[in-house]
Amino acid sequence: MTTVRQATPADLARVCRTARLAFADDPVFRWLFPDEAEYHSQSPGAWHYVGRRSIALSCTYTTDDSVAIGMYFPPGRPEVEVDDEPVPGVEPPTPERRAKFAALGEVMHAQTPEEPHWYLNVLATHPDWQRQGLGAAIIAPIAEQCRADGVPLYLETQSLANVAYYTHLGFTVRSEWDVPLDGPHMWGMLKPPE
Repeated sequence: MTTVRQATPADLARVCRTARLAFADDPVFRWLFPDEAEYHSQSPGAWHYVGRRSIALSCTYTTDDSVAIGMYFPPGRPEVEVDDEPVPGVEPPTPERRAKFAALGEVMHAQTPEEPHWYLNVLATHPDWQRQGLGAAIIAPIAEQCRADGVPLYLETQSLANVAYYTHLGFTVRSEWDVPLDGPHMWGMLKPPE
């Protein structure tokens, strides 16, 4: 049986490693980091940025071995103060990458549901452990919280395969859009509280 628990700061490196490996072929991350070597050397800065915030809010869930993780934000997506220490070996983003991050953030913000919701920012399973039900196990604690709160769970995804996966888990497509600056196509999906 898979044990899912809240991640702690001690899990951050493993959580971010799983996310990096799981998203290596993701359309958004390949747009942000087109070169394979650059993706693996420079994307840890982005993963640590999101991971620190989600862990600080007690909203990151992981298996004990961190081969599957979920980074969430509660309704209202509260800001949280965290120490943004640089990740060794990660250079500051280039102006082009900053522009892409800004364009991505703006269009995602414009598509965000106005009603209160939990936000699934990252769901990742290490490639060697995929297709074993770990993603559903990682979603379960927040799906239960959504039921208790009476609010939906929202996410964005970037592939038709993921749309099919999340549809199987009870999500429906609520919107679609293209990211500016020749970015990928994206879908916003919502899972009602059940």
